[in-house]
Amino acid sequence: YIIISNKLINMLHYAKLCVNHLKTQSTTLLASHVNLLEQQSRNTFILKRRYPVPLYKKNQRPHKLTHKYFIYDLVENTVTKRPLNIDMILVENVKDIGRKGEKISVQSEKAYNNFLLPKLAVYATPENMEKYYIKPEDFNVDKDTQSSQFVNRTISVLSQIYVKIMISKDVPWTLEKWHVRVCFRRIGIIVPEDAITMPNKSISGPNLDLENKEFYVTLKINNHEEVKVRCRIYHWNNDISQETKYWGTPSVAIFPEDQEILDSLPKPYSNKSQKTDNAE
Repeated sequence: YIIISNKLINMLHYAKLCVNHLKTQSTTLLASHVNLLEQQSRNTFILKRRYPVPLYKKNQRPHKLTHKYFIYDLVENTVTKRPLNIDMILVENVKDIGRKGEKISVQSEKAYNNFLLPKLAVYATPENMEKYYIKPEDFNVDKDTQSSQFVNRTISVLSQIYVKIMISKDVPWTLEKWHVRVCFRRIGIIVPEDAITMPNKSISGPNLDLENKEFYVTLKINNHEEVKVRCRIYHWNNDISQETKYWGTPSVAIFPEDQEILDSLPKPYSNKSQKTDNAE
């Protein structure tokens, strides 16, 4: 005979209850679990045979599948395909986009909201092409027509910068166009000398009274638009100990009559940050 104590019976009964509870929980979880094999796959490709397999009559042996019946073509999913751009013709000059009469191609949503609704462009239908389209070689550059679709952006960038005119502190000099051209090149802007208009009065040195003083030059873009660019004089020397503390001098115009024009130009980013720091 096997003698079992009441304590052991109670332990076995508790274990049985725990097993039943876990079995119930596992059944519930398995019932609510979704089979991963039945879920929709987002990387499925649909193929079709390039050469359809010929049919065969009833009670007839199927045709032998040769290698050509195993050539497949991909069926394109048109639901996820990106819609094509819409061709339009501008009926007005649009900043950073194009000129009146120019043909453009933009996304459908952008075309409807930004061009068709404001009546800035029309669809490039054969009738509209004949009525509004202007060939690039037929563009007549006048005061109301931009020379390029990027000219407004170029003017905005050039008007908000200042060019450091690095001039010798030891050798006598008179500021010329090639000095300005080289200083533009140092900041990554290529400007031909014939597109630069210097101030009417000459600037000569070395003269430490001109340190950090401003003047402006006029640049001509595509022989059409003009923009004024702020320039500042800085004296340069090989000896670092003799470096001029230009940041302690005020940035005012070299010629007082040009101060009004310089004040009308957008302030450079460095000046804005300096004013913010001083205000704090």
